[in-house]
Amino acid sequence: MRLCHIMNDLLEAKDYLSLDHFIKTYEVSKRTIQNDLSYLMQMSSRKGYQLHMRRGRGYLLEVTNRELLNDFIKSLESDRLIDTKDRNKSIAVYLAMQSDYVSMDKVAETFQISKTSVKKEMREVEELLESFHLQLEKKSHYGIRLIGAAHDCKQMLADFFFENNPFLENAMQDILKDFAQVNSLLVNQIEKEDLNINYNELKNVIVWLQITVFYARIHVEKQMFMTSKPVNAIQRIAWKMKEMMEACFDIAISAESLQEMEVVLRLNVRAKQPTVSFSDQLRQDVDLFLLDIDKLYNTAFSEDQDFKESLLTHVSLLIERLHQKISYKNTLIKEICIRYPMIFNIAIRFSDMLKEKYNVEVTHDEAGFIATHFAAHMERERKSRILRFNRIGVVCSSGGGSAYLIKLQIESLFSQADVETFSFLQMDELERYHPDLIFTIMPLDRDFAAPVIYIKELLDDLDLMRIRQVLQYDNCDSLSIADADSYLYSIFDRHFFQIRKSDDYLALLQEMAQQIEESGYGGEHYAQYVMERESYMSTIYMNGVCIPHPIEICANRNLISVCILEEPICYEDKQASIIFMVSLTKEDYEVHKDITKKLYQLMNDEKRLQWVLRNRTLEELLIVMKELDGGTL
Repeated sequence: MRLCHIMNDLLEAKDYLSLDHFIKTYEVSKRTIQNDLSYLMQMSSRKGYQLHMRRGRGYLLEVTNRELLNDFIKSLESDRLIDTKDRNKSIAVYLAMQSDYVSMDKVAETFQISKTSVKKEMREVEELLESFHLQLEKKSHYGIRLIGAAHDCKQMLADFFFENNPFLENAMQDILKDFAQVNSLLVNQIEKEDLNINYNELKNVIVWLQITVFYARIHVEKQMFMTSKPVNAIQRIAWKMKEMMEACFDIAISAESLQEMEVVLRLNVRAKQPTVSFSDQLRQDVDLFLLDIDKLYNTAFSEDQDFKESLLTHVSLLIERLHQKISYKNTLIKEICIRYPMIFNIAIRFSDMLKEKYNVEVTHDEAGFIATHFAAHMERERKSRILRFNRIGVVCSSGGGSAYLIKLQIESLFSQADVETFSFLQMDELERYHPDLIFTIMPLDRDFAAPVIYIKELLDDLDLMRIRQVLQYDNCDSLSIADADSYLYSIFDRHFFQIRKSDDYLALLQEMAQQIEESGYGGEHYAQYVMERESYMSTIYMNGVCIPHPIEICANRNLISVCILEEPICYEDKQASIIFMVSLTKEDYEVHKDITKKLYQLMNDEKRLQWVLRNRTLEELLIVMKELDGGTL
């Protein structure tokens, strides 16, 4: 990714950029940057740009072909091989793509690392391959190659594809681009055979078909011909897919590959069932669970009949699948964990209940699917909170054009409400109107029973977003929209901001959680609940951002404790760079989503995140988080 960032820096610069600029920006050695720039200069003649170097001034980029340059930058964006923690997986993919031995020098050149680094990486690569029943064969003067069953190799590639491995995605780009016809045929054949499949099952099948084509392109397979007609629906679908893929991609698909396709289809496609039956015991267990959760989180899951029926249907099929040792991959699992932390905690508890009652082991991916049902209910609840306001008064300086504009904007948020405007002289009329919500651009000279929201005379999209956000809380009270975000930032405390050096991630979490608990912010068992949540699934997310939190909301006061690591800590093959430990009261559980939304923006904005990690002050962190809603760094 560093090459991509360097290219973007050069593109955005209006003048020469010095060597020192890159050394300070990326905190690497002079030699490393010189090698990067040398590589970019070598590539320039055929990639749509010229990189000029002037002694004493630095480097300047000239665009000669925008289309070629855009393609080159896109390839750099998808090529995270220079400094990624997942390089061992990318090397495994690279070896799976080779039909013969490959030298260590070639691997080093491909991944832009030294031969010494390649040899170190190979130890991890061998361990990784063993987990898929594959091996690394070494031969003097020839190099290395991957050996093992084709099915195991495809399974590894499929797993890495679901993990969005950039090297594999880049290698499969042409296949992915031209797969629309195959997708359409698959769906049509499933419908033609009067079978059923859900979205995640469909994705499982499609990914396996894509990997089958990818593998057949590299390792030429022996084509098979039909000797007898397919005897059932699964065989008919598999044969149709084989014919289509061979025609579209000019490959041969072997009898073994065809059988694998049949197995994948059999696991994911099923007969249509008009209704899904579930036992009275399952309904009772789910009802009791939801009642307990409602008491714990002050929610209303048990009152939503549509949600309960949807959840019961999903769970009954899930239990049946898990008893057959069938589970699905969930490509959204990371995003669900980050954006819906409380909901995922509920899904963890629900999974534990299923394990205890029905003897099934629910995977993290399957827990993510369960979480989506709970999340859908919460979204409906948020929408209903907006709809609870039926009579809305808007107080303006006059009844002119600006008042009408505000009225239209407010109506866009409250489509079913009656919205009326009043001048600041019409307080009696406003009182007789009996509003259940008031927006005003100025202080009012009397008290009203309804919440009062102070706004600007001209609202922008960000203001409207803040209004919607604030009114989704159960206990919205009088406040100024200008200060709506300030509450989020007020729960950062400089007494809980630290820069640390540590080599033990769990020990550091335990120490931070204990500090919160002993300070009085975290309630009883806060530290225990944080470590319990971490034991289920790591809260280290993208680009080293960590958001640990307790599995049960138990805080006495709201707080976010921050720890910036002097050097990243490696834990479970992930690197932790900055920790945001969340402590919230039960009354403010909704705030958790707003916090994680901000942190999700931060982890996706690598430039701003690196700024925070370099500057290491609470002030810079808060400035950057406020800028995430707009503005420049």
